[in-house]
Amino acid sequence: MKKQNICKEFARDFLALGSIPFFVLVLVRIWIIHDLEYLSQFAIAGGLFLILTFLFKSNLYSGLSFVILVFTILFYNDKIFTIFAVLVYLVLICSLVYLNYEKKKISYGFLFGVLSTGIGYYIIKLMF
Repeated sequence: MKKQNICKEFARDFLALGSIPFFVLVLVRIWIIHDLEYLSQFAIAGGLFLILTFLFKSNLYSGLSFVILVFTILFYNDKIFTIFAVLVYLVLICSLVYLNYEKKKISYGFLFGVLSTGIGYYIIKLMF
């Protein structure tokens, strides 16, 4: 295989971390640990993000992976994991650029991810 093909495959593999099936996998994992507050934050943020993405045509991967990033960092609360997760997220963003996704949609996805994560977090904090 050519080096360029390997790089494209590697970049596409990282996009899976911001996909809907991966998000559902993480949700099921949270459901198994029986933490309703954490599950609710995740579900509200993810649902809100998907609605925003559908309405405004942003990049799914950059935003949904941000939701996953923040809530997993909050759950594990570990410096090493945080550094690793942030690096993985940055590689995902670089992969989107490398695969020629629209930068404007990547930015909107990130912004909607930040917005929906904040809303999901604070709504549930007010309720619990």
